[in-house]
Amino acid sequence: MKKNKKTAIIIISIILAIILLLVGTFFIITAVGKHQFHKDDTHVSADGVTIEDEDVVTYNGNRYVLNKNIVSILVMGIDRDDLNQNLGSGNNGHADVIFVATIDTKTKKACIIPISRETMVDINQYADNGQFIGSKREQLCLAYAYGNSTEKCSRNVMTSVRRLLYGININAFVTLEMVGVEELTNIVGGIEVTCLENIETKRLMATKGQKLQLKGKQATAYIKYRGDDTEANARRMQRQKQFLSALMNKTGNAVLNDFSKLGKIYNTLSPYYKTNVTFAQVTYLAQNCLTKNFGDSLEYKTIEGTLTQGEQWVEFEPNEDSVLQTVIDVFYTPVE
Repeated sequence: MKKNKKTAIIIISIILAIILLLVGTFFIITAVGKHQFHKDDTHVSADGVTIEDEDVVTYNGNRYVLNKNIVSILVMGIDRDDLNQNLGSGNNGHADVIFVATIDTKTKKACIIPISRETMVDINQYADNGQFIGSKREQLCLAYAYGNSTEKCSRNVMTSVRRLLYGININAFVTLEMVGVEELTNIVGGIEVTCLENIETKRLMATKGQKLQLKGKQATAYIKYRGDDTEANARRMQRQKQFLSALMNKTGNAVLNDFSKLGKIYNTLSPYYKTNVTFAQVTYLAQNCLTKNFGDSLEYKTIEGTLTQGEQWVEFEPNEDSVLQTVIDVFYTPVE
């Protein structure tokens, strides 16, 4: 009996040790993931903003503290069928969908900052060998074209977005082929939306107010369609916001109901996206972010500006005050 008791104690001790090791590893990975998101946290750099110390700034007579719980990821949808194919610097496609996704991992408040592809900003240009040529004020979507790999193209967009947002820390990106959107909508059984405008394409014919069940290529047709007038991309961004919220609801709820679907989604989408988000960062986000009807909780912050017809294309000139106020609202917390 004593021998059996001793054996049982040893077995229990080993099991407890393994559990503690796994729990400890999980928290270590989570801590590493948090650090990776925040390792380059800096204040905005803009006229009218006074930096008091490493955490607090003053803007418009009010004091704000940098929210260290905010995680931000730049998400890009590229008009390419194969992200791995290098077509040469300047020819690697455009970023048709661009937004910064943020979440406060303490409050679980999620926010989306949609950024118009037509936003005029300084973008870096590179030769095929990677040599820096110079910068030029162009549409933001063109920044993706300059680079000789998906990561370099993506980082080039990220550099311009940080410039636009006064240097606020964004060092994570997810770059997605439009085919990936088609696959994801199929996995979750389609997305239901009410059409926001008349659409006439080879893939989708719909009228404003019509109920649509979008799957596959119809889904990408809905978020890619753009008319020829100056306001066409602004309307498309509204459809993209609508679609994103519905997609986040359907995907998040599917995973919460059956976590095995997470693996299926990952395996299905892996050929269609590139990211610099590490496993540790994914673990950190998974622990802090997933909630029921996640898409309904998304808050959208609109950057105001002026649309004009340039010599070659429509140009969106962002209002500097609107950009700065958006950054303050999303990345800072008022000091009581």
